[in-house]
Order: sequence, then C-alpha cells, then structure tokens
Amino acid sequence: MADMVARTLRITAPPDDVDSVHQALESVWAVVPDLEPRDRMSIETAVIELTANVIQYANRGRAVSFALTIVVYDDRVEATLSDSGEVDDVGLHSRGMPDAMAESGRGIPMIQALVDSVEHRRVEGFNHWTLVRAREAARDSVTPARGMPSVSISGVIDEMSRQRALEELGILDTPPEERFDRVTRLATQLFGVSGSAINLIDRDRQWSKSMVGSFPSEVPRSQSACAITIETDQTLIVPDLSQWEGHEHIGIPGEFEFYAGHPLYAPGGERIGSFCVFDASPRHFSEREVAMLRDLASWVQQELSVSQELSRAAEVQQGLLPQQLLSMPGWDIAGMCLPARAVGGDFYDWYPVGEGAAFTLADTMGKGIGSAIIAATVRAVLRSAARFGDVTGAVDAAAAALTGDLDSTGVFVTLFHARLDMDTGEVTYVDAGHGLTFIAKQSGEVRRLRSTAPPLGIDIETEWVAQTESLEAGDALVSVSDGVLDLYAGVEEALESVTSIVMLAESAEEIVDAMRARARGVAPDDVTVLVVRRDAA
Repeated sequence: MADMVARTLRITAPPDDVDSVHQALESVWAVVPDLEPRDRMSIETAVIELTANVIQYANRGRAVSFALTIVVYDDRVEATLSDSGEVDDVGLHSRGMPDAMAESGRGIPMIQALVDSVEHRRVEGFNHWTLVRAREAARDSVTPARGMPSVSISGVIDEMSRQRALEELGILDTPPEERFDRVTRLATQLFGVSGSAINLIDRDRQWSKSMVGSFPSEVPRSQSACAITIETDQTLIVPDLSQWEGHEHIGIPGEFEFYAGHPLYAPGGERIGSFCVFDASPRHFSEREVAMLRDLASWVQQELSVSQELSRAAEVQQGLLPQQLLSMPGWDIAGMCLPARAVGGDFYDWYPVGEGAAFTLADTMGKGIGSAIIAATVRAVLRSAARFGDVTGAVDAAAAALTGDLDSTGVFVTLFHARLDMDTGEVTYVDAGHGLTFIAKQSGEVRRLRSTAPPLGIDIETEWVAQTESLEAGDALVSVSDGVLDLYAGVEEALESVTSIVMLAESAEEIVDAMRARARGVAPDDVTVLVVRRDAA
C-alpha cells in the first residue's frame, strides 16, 4: 500500500455557502506541504464546484450534510463526497461545455476538466461522488507512451462500499462488550502472545472493538497492520515486523515485533477489519496456529453478524414507535423508549380514535430479543382491537389473543391503556399491573393512578374494569416503565423527581428530553416515558 494522508471531513453547509468546505480543506493541505499548487488548486476547485452544485441543484435549496474524505497518495489525490441530495440525471458521460452565452451548465464539465476521473453512484438514497487527480510528480515520471498513471476507480468504489458496510454495522465507537472481550482474552492465553485485538478499519483510522495489550484503541490507518490484512482474504503472518519490506514503520521494537491477522467481513462480504494477535518479539507461527486463529476469527465473525441483526432489529423496533404527532389542538404529546440493550421489551404508542386518541405504555418482563418480539405482538393486537368502542373491550381482546403466547413463553406484560376525549379531557383507562402512571395537576397536586388488575398473562379469567380521570387545563398525565425506578433510590423518590421535572418543564418534549438525559448510559433496564399534557388556559 502506498503511503497516504487521509482526512474525513463531516460538514454541514447551509445553502449557497461553501466557506466551511474551504476552511476544512485547509486542514488537509497543512499536512501535505509537498503537494503541488496546481494539484491542490485543481482538486479543491473541483470539490467546491461539486459542493456548490449539490447545494444549488441536488437539494433544491435546502441545507445539506456531507461526508467528505480526502486521501493524498504518492501518485494521486482522491476526494469522496457523499450526500443525501435528490439527483434526477447526472449525465456524467453526455455533458459538454455549454454555449459561451449560457448562464449555467458548466458544473460537471468543469469538474471533469479539473480532474482525471469523476464517478457517481446512487445507493440507498445517497449520492457517492469520487474525484481522482493524478499528481504532477506522477505525471512527470511516466512517458507519453504510457500515458496517465493507473488509478483504480473500481478500487475506490470498493472502498466506498466497504466503508458503508462498516458504518451500517453500527459498532464503531461503541463500549466494550464481554462477548468480544472473551475471544481476545482466550486468544492471548491460547497463543502465549502479549496481546490480541478485534480491529476495525475506518476511513483514516484503526479502531479496536476489543483489545488485550498495551496499545491504544485508535491509531492512524497508515500505521495499521490490519489495514494491510484487509487487502486480501488470506491470513497475514509477519514473523518479524522489522523485516517487513515497505512497512517497517508499523513495527515497534520491543513492543510489537510479531503480527498475525485474519480478515473480518460485513454481511455483504466486504472486508471491514481483522482479528489479530501480536507479540513483543519475533516468533514462528505454525499451520496449526494459523488454523486456530481462523477459527477464533470465525467466532468473532458470528458475533459481528449478531451485531448486524441486533442493529436491524433496533431500527425496526424504533420504527414501530409513533413517528408523527397527533393533530390534537390544545394538547401536547411526547414519548421516548430507551432500551437497555439493542432492543427491549417496552413500548409506547398513540393513535387517533373517535374524537381523541388511544395511548398505551407496556412493559414486557425481561429484556432483549424475546421481550421485543412479545412487545411488538402486544402493540399489534392492541391496535387491531381499536375497533372496540371502549378500553376494556380492547384490553380483553388483547389478553384473549395473547394468552397462549404468554403462557407458553412464561412471560407477562404490564400495561397502561387509555382513551382520551380531547374536547372534555376525560381519560378512560385500564391499568393491568402497571401502577406507574400519575396525573400532575396545574395546582401542584399529584395523583398516582393505582392498578386494579394483574398483568396480561397472569390470570385468563381477569375481568378488566375501566377507570376514569379528567385532565384540566395545565394538567399532565405521565406514564413510565419500571426502568425509571432504577434511576432513583425507590418508587417515591422516582415519582417525586419526575413530578418536579413535569412542573418545571414548558412542554411534553422537554419532560421526555430530561428523562432521556437522566437515563442515557446508566439505565440497567429499558426506560420508557409517555406524556400527555393539556395546554394551560
């Protein structure tokens, strides 16, 4: 691999403003002082022109976000820009310079004139542009017969696909996980080496998901042996890093002199990282040890696949939560669900019913995939029961439909299900073993709504009895899951603290944001909050 300098620039630029792009590019040129002015001017002008085109045309005048990567190689400069603009027709290979009197149309032809290659792909709603310009020094070193130095556009596109696959895993910069750490600990003991790591290769860095050893969790990609490993599908063994021709800068005498790594793959087959072992001194690695390393890499691969599945499950679960606010003048509604793991057993829901809306907060016993499946089932059954004219009918229908599933899985579900008449403020509800709902009155009075029935899945003979409350101007109904209790010393302290937030907040969303901030990173259980607030008179 040729030496390179890479910088990934994440830029948010308002319409008709490319100054932020100019400023960001200065940080790249500062670390490559040997770049010829003509190369710098050409690639920068092409990037700015492309940026301006995206702002003006592709995003119809709306603010646009970019991910811009600049890579300076010995022989070329590559710029990759991804954006979410809407493109009708790029026409890369059919455009020429417009008539001299034309006022527009020079964008793409000008970019093509400034660089040696322009490629465009649209994948899953995103545009990916790649500009490549051979450096002047490389041009001078070849004869006219050979023409331009070879620049692999397919290789550039493969790197874009690889990067996208890595980001879709959603694993970069996540906390340590025991399921990965146990593999690196085992490898270190099994091979008798000083360290082992699960390294992922980002745009311009190597990041370690799990590490045993004294190395930092993040190093520049140009100093990474794992970045070399992902160039092929083969296990890479370097008995003595000091003798590794062309890569002597990777080894560290006395600390990092032996390396063995096997590629790790995204679900689509893209090489995204390496499982590796390393040692403080050169050593031999037998065929048996190579086979063992591959087996351990397969174990890590399986865990990465689980991560992908969990990420997708989390997206689906979040997608089931209400995405739009109800059109209820005079009412303010908000909710949030923060799973302790990738997915959880809590959910909240709302949807229009008659002259108002139905609201639900449910908490399935347990956490993880199993509870998430049950929660999704409960949501679907309750929504299908919306045809019943009262909450008791809906909950009774849901309980009857779910009895077999809940009994066979040994799971129960606590539930608060209510209907609100938006004109009168009357709330009719059934509380099935939940008991964590209260009404905060504008006067300062707080009334907790007690549960009068067991959770779903406990007693199939339960007769559900509806209760009624009234929300006056300035009142708020708040329902929370039991994960909120874990954020405080007990039930009373939790309810007092949440009540204080309700009284001080100016909106339902502000209440939810405060609870999210309290729970993030410290909640051992799923945390869910639902707020229905009537506007003050």
